[in-house]
Amino acid sequence: MGHGPQDKDAPLFQVTRGAPGPEELAALATVLLARAAAPGAGPSAAPVAVAPPRPRPPRRRTRYIAPGAWRRAA
Repeated sequence: MGHGPQDKDAPLFQVTRGAPGPEELAALATVLLARAAAPGAGPSAAPVAVAPPRPRPPRRRTRYIAPGAWRRAA
């Protein structure tokens, strides 16, 4: 007997590490069921199109400015 969707006695999820209490398991089940019931939770019919990133313009290279150049410019 497999644990497929036809098996009514199969658990919905299994804890593989730790020892959660009944309150923690209830909270986990609530979150999972709320997420499954949320709009758009199922697989979408078409993949969402994502625009490719626009290329950035090349950075301008500034020429070297000496530390005392501001005095000579004034």
